[in-house]
Amino acid sequence: MSGKWGAVVAVFVLFAGVTSASAREIKPEELPAGPIRDRYELMEGIGKHAKVVGDAMKSGDFSHVGEAAGKIHAAAGKILPLFPKGSTDPKSRAKPEIWTDWAKFEAGAKGLEQTSAALAEAAKSGGNVPGAAKKMFHACKSCHDQFRVPEKK
Repeated sequence: MSGKWGAVVAVFVLFAGVTSASAREIKPEELPAGPIRDRYELMEGIGKHAKVVGDAMKSGDFSHVGEAAGKIHAAAGKILPLFPKGSTDPKSRAKPEIWTDWAKFEAGAKGLEQTSAALAEAAKSGGNVPGAAKKMFHACKSCHDQFRVPEKK
């Protein structure tokens, strides 16, 4: 596995591990109805599609990357409205910095939207899929690092 592939897979494993762990920790029905539950479910869906991309990076079969990236792109466009001011809950892992540094959070969501679109295009055109996937996973990780409470161990 080349360095580029290894980096993409390493970022994916980190992202997927966080998503999978949170799925075991909280069930959607334990969250209040409305934006908190809706964003949890949206992010879980993004994680499932990201797993498809990560698995493709491991296998070298990019045939499903375009579709998965397109679904991530569509979901990324729905992130911001699911974080209205005051939408907090003790079971939510959303950090208060989302609302105190909204411009940076907004840029992160838009970054995911842009990088997932670029990944979908790379998959469609035969471009640099691993490079585009690495950028998308970096967008995920960067936002989670800044705006998501780490999982309790």
